[in-house]
Amino acid sequence: RPWLKHGGKNRKNARFRRFLHPWPSYISQRLELYERLKKESDTLLSKRAAHSLPIRVQLPDGQDVEAQSWISTPYQLACGISQGLADSCVIARVDGNLWDLDRPLEEDCSLELLRFDHEDARAVYWHSSAHVLGEAMERFYGGCLCYGPPIENGFYYDMFLDGGVSSGEFGDLEAICKNIMKDKQPFERLEISKQTLLEMFKYNKFKCRILNEKVSTPTTTVYRCGPLIDLCRGPHVRHTGKIKALKVYKNSSTYWEGRADMETLQRIYGISFPDSKMLKEWDLMFSHRPRSWRELPLRLADFGVLHRNELSGTLTGLTRVRRFQQDDAHIFCTVEQIESEMKGCLDFLRCVYDVFGFSFQLHLSTRPEKFLGDITLWNEAEEIDIKIKDAIGRYHQCATIQLDFQLPIRFSLTYVGKDGDDRARPVIIHRAILGSVERMIAILTENYAGKWPLWLSPHQVMVVPVNPSLEEYASKVCKQFVEAGFMADVDLDASCLLNKKIRNAQLAQYNFILVVGEKEKMTNSVNVRTRDNGIHGELTVPEVLARLMLLRQSRCRNAEEVF
Repeated sequence: RPWLKHGGKNRKNARFRRFLHPWPSYISQRLELYERLKKESDTLLSKRAAHSLPIRVQLPDGQDVEAQSWISTPYQLACGISQGLADSCVIARVDGNLWDLDRPLEEDCSLELLRFDHEDARAVYWHSSAHVLGEAMERFYGGCLCYGPPIENGFYYDMFLDGGVSSGEFGDLEAICKNIMKDKQPFERLEISKQTLLEMFKYNKFKCRILNEKVSTPTTTVYRCGPLIDLCRGPHVRHTGKIKALKVYKNSSTYWEGRADMETLQRIYGISFPDSKMLKEWDLMFSHRPRSWRELPLRLADFGVLHRNELSGTLTGLTRVRRFQQDDAHIFCTVEQIESEMKGCLDFLRCVYDVFGFSFQLHLSTRPEKFLGDITLWNEAEEIDIKIKDAIGRYHQCATIQLDFQLPIRFSLTYVGKDGDDRARPVIIHRAILGSVERMIAILTENYAGKWPLWLSPHQVMVVPVNPSLEEYASKVCKQFVEAGFMADVDLDASCLLNKKIRNAQLAQYNFILVVGEKEKMTNSVNVRTRDNGIHGELTVPEVLARLMLLRQSRCRNAEEVF
């Protein structure tokens, strides 16, 4: 790459460190065509403004304000209310549709002004930030931009490159982004014919694919900030200066539109906020204040939702899904504490899997032939994969225990050591015992073949009256078990005889079947059976409740036999 370095001896004062010089030729060609089209659009807007009509704009509080069609903008109306309000707004909503703050209003409408704390405003903010990142990527790599959407927490941009992306380049990208933000480049919206856009983006086969495959209308819109012009529906923030803090934090490889038979793209992730303090708050919980060696090990757990864009052909029932929950935990400890913490994780693993009755295998993941990073760190950073066997002999990886020396370096995590060194580096142990809860449920379902142990069973107790005259007593007994937290039902189907009801309950795999007759009603008792036709005889309701609660609490796998 033909780098141009800036900053001389004092690189800290450089607005950015390096970028492509000269810029890719497609940038100037794209800008030349855009400028001609923008001039024509401005002329048309001036003609419309010359024939402007008064319009009324309704605010959320019901108040109407006067405005001029094709002249007044949401930002101007916000300034009329309060300059502070106008400056804090990210985007407008006009008649229910998101609208650029500097885009003229066209007719009578309702207007809502959204700040960053609104979900839709955050999406717009991160979409605009993706354009800033895209501009930096063009100036730094010179490849072909693909998609750059906002996501749940931040944004990313995909680019087609001859080479790869290194995390060591994040600082250079951030420096260019800061320069773009400082320049306060306005976001300009322009509607252009599809044929003209195919000419504008003829250098980029991916944009041409989008135009040919996704755009069904004669025209569509592009947005410009600085030298970047991109296909986009918008809307966007007023200018790049609205983005106050931006961080590039991750990269990965992906396929065009997630299809393994298509081109490999480089994806770069970022996060941004309207306040640098918010960016700092976003950083890892561990580093939110100085830590001492006395606080370690620090164990943080997060039983949360994760998303993984699995290819559609690899999705299989519950064992491989795109949205799942995982019992993640991260343990921050010293090097000296690694052995005891790893032992604790393995003991925890054994304790949990013993409850399910699973046997498991431990696999030590070794360093691959092709790897990134320092070989000494790879030699120390073990990863233990745990595989369990289901009822039909398939092995599944559920739990994982991983020792990580690199993330603490990457995220600048430190603590004050015993010797007073405030730059001591912790070690992270990442562990997940169940792994994907959905996958674990699938494995358990097949492993138990419908015969769930009492403590997990969705069908724990079925109360069966001998005849219709005992339905009231049966319902009363069922209610007592429900109030005690059991999954209990009562069979009130008068068309079925007693034996049929018992058989139905056994086929539905109810762990315990409680038969009640006149004798049981008189003594406040039940006759206890199991799904395997085991008969435990007559016992009082309180005694049965006590026994089942004890079996449930102990997570007994064969409660029907132990009862």
